[in-house]
Amino acid sequence: MRCASGSVLPEPFADVEAVIQAAGRGERLGRGPKAFLSLGGRTLLERAISTMRAVAGDVIAAVPREDVERARELCGPGVTIVAGGATRGETLIALLSRGHAPWVVLHDVVHPFVTPELARRVIETARVRSAAVAAIRSTSTAYRVEAGRPLGRVSAGDLWLTSKPWAFRREAFVRGLAGPREPNGGIGSFLRGAAEEITLVPTEPWNIKITTAGDWQLAEAIERGGVPPV
Repeated sequence: MRCASGSVLPEPFADVEAVIQAAGRGERLGRGPKAFLSLGGRTLLERAISTMRAVAGDVIAAVPREDVERARELCGPGVTIVAGGATRGETLIALLSRGHAPWVVLHDVVHPFVTPELARRVIETARVRSAAVAAIRSTSTAYRVEAGRPLGRVSAGDLWLTSKPWAFRREAFVRGLAGPREPNGGIGSFLRGAAEEITLVPTEPWNIKITTAGDWQLAEAIERGGVPPV
């Protein structure tokens, strides 16, 4: 596989399976299911699949139940499409119950600027440190807010915002199913329930998450600016 620059990417990891969360209905964004929104001429689902195919032997994606056939037509053969659940936890269980590889890389269509290079760094870190996630280090002071009032202050540099992708061992997720976790929690909740050490892998600030209309405008601006380079 070659990048547009002509550089050669390593072959996908044969023992890694990619799972993609794409079951969000986009209610806060107000544009319908995010998986099928087009950015730079490709849907967010197509972008995520292209990235994950570069690092994983198999790819599984979860979309809203009513959009399963639509996603299968869009993605074509070679990608397994499953129906997502009512919560992030249910969707993760649906995704991981279809796989078998010992290592998992977890992506989400709401992070359209994840690169294969970043995903590979996260996977390689997880192999050494048990579990890993891309994260953005804050360069500004932050506050914990309760009932609209700022409480505890967090100094610049002490706060990290988790992004995508994650990488972890499948058996750790299985153990986390039986352990304590937060209601409606994501993969971090499962891994903490399994007492897994989670390592943060620095990523660029343009590795944004699309949730609101403002996020979508920012994503379009980043795409127009050619960041990340392709």
